[in-house]
Amino acid sequence: MKKVKGGCLCGTVSFEVVNAFEKLFICSCDQCRQITGSAFASNLFVNIEGFDWLGGADDICNYQVPGRDISKSFCRVCGSGVPWTNRNATKMIVPAGSLSAPAVVAERVRVFTSEQPAWASDLEQVTAHAKFP
Repeated sequence: MKKVKGGCLCGTVSFEVVNAFEKLFICSCDQCRQITGSAFASNLFVNIEGFDWLGGADDICNYQVPGRDISKSFCRVCGSGVPWTNRNATKMIVPAGSLSAPAVVAERVRVFTSEQPAWASDLEQVTAHAKFP
């Protein structure tokens, strides 16, 4: 099976994963928006057996939201989001933006759309530019 590489912005943390993701969750809940600083979090789910750290595993920090099943792993050097395991250590949750190539995804799901901010609605109607205008 083909693999795809990924990592953080500064290159300290790197990984390789089978490019056959079960799901992509695009979540607009209050916590995911706050933890990413964006309109939503976009996380890919894959079996842990298909995932390997290539470097920088010792440079990963993790924040667990108290009392919730929400966490964030990030590079201690640049702060970029990096993969983490689910609670029972059967899946890796991979931030979609951390991959170096397009992900092959079986199912895409948007969740907590009721919490999506108004400024993130109807984005297809916002003027688009190929580069910074």
